[in-house]
Amino acid sequence: MAADQGTRMPRRVIFAGANIAFGVSFIGLEFLGLLYGVSPADPGLQANLNLLIVAINLLGGYVGGYLVAKNTQGDTLQHGTLTGVLAYIIQQIVHATLYGFGAVGNAFTTLALIGGAMAGAVLYGSHVKRLSRIREAASRAEEVESPSGPEDSEVESEEVAEAEPGEKGEAPPEG
Repeated sequence: MAADQGTRMPRRVIFAGANIAFGVSFIGLEFLGLLYGVSPADPGLQANLNLLIVAINLLGGYVGGYLVAKNTQGDTLQHGTLTGVLAYIIQQIVHATLYGFGAVGNAFTTLALIGGAMAGAVLYGSHVKRLSRIREAASRAEEVESPSGPEDSEVESEEVAEAEPGEKGEAPPEG
């Protein structure tokens, strides 16, 4: 049962990431349609704002791929690719249901959605590596500052805090 749950978890996370990727692009496209007062499937809107629609799909894919890579372990590029492809399938099903088959999107939006998910997954990996290098450098710098180690410096600071006035070189209180 534990092995079954381990194999199911990435599927659920990938499906959730695909829904998020689709949701971002869908809401963006619907917002553009609302802003211009036309259906998102309007050919004029599609032609005039194609670059913006591609950018919205790229953003949606990036967000979904990044979140999937953050919540899964293993091959982040494969998980990002699966997220993008599943988001594209969901997008085509919803758009075919609402506007008719082939009414919304083109090859560039498809590549943007899948490529954005892949880029989000890969960039999450680079963010993790960069963060680990920063933490490693900070711990090395801390070790250089206190060569006795962090445990000794904590004990020493506790002894100083608990010391009576007059001990450790302090002057006794006047009175």
